[in-house]
Amino acid sequence: MAKKTTLKPISLKYGTVGGEATTELMGVLKGLAIAQDEPDSTEIEAEFYDSPFDIIYQGKPVTMTFELANYGLSELEPLFGGDSVAGVAGTSPEYYEGATAATTTEHSWELAFGRGFGKLYIYKGLTIGTLKKDADGALNFSVTITTLVYTSGAGTTQSPYVDHLYKIIGDTPTT
Repeated sequence: MAKKTTLKPISLKYGTVGGEATTELMGVLKGLAIAQDEPDSTEIEAEFYDSPFDIIYQGKPVTMTFELANYGLSELEPLFGGDSVAGVAGTSPEYYEGATAATTTEHSWELAFGRGFGKLYIYKGLTIGTLKKDADGALNFSVTITTLVYTSGAGTTQSPYVDHLYKIIGDTPTT
């Protein structure tokens, strides 16, 4: 298995939790970031030693952040809640009515790369977007996707429950 440096995102898609990400979201500004904070740790201190008996770690979720600047009004409702209303020719314009309370949605997410490994797939991403406009910038949405545990399977011996967070998809072997 070859080692690779993965870089240059080339597309972003979302879909049904645990399913294929099929809807492209190409209006992302430069600056997309993926991060996972250091885990919290709790030491089980020893009375007579300098070193602890054990250290218990509590991990943090993976987050992906970006700004969505090029979008259609109908794309906003499935991502951020609210209502998208189509316009009527000669009568009224289309519009997006933002949600009245902070609204999250859950989707699978797939980020494809131009070099290195092919894709990063998030099984279940808690998605929230907030309206934003910087000085001399576009009206956009600041989007944060936080990984949640997705459980698949039927809970039987033939198909046990399996928990998933994310996967990095490489190349298909040729031999």
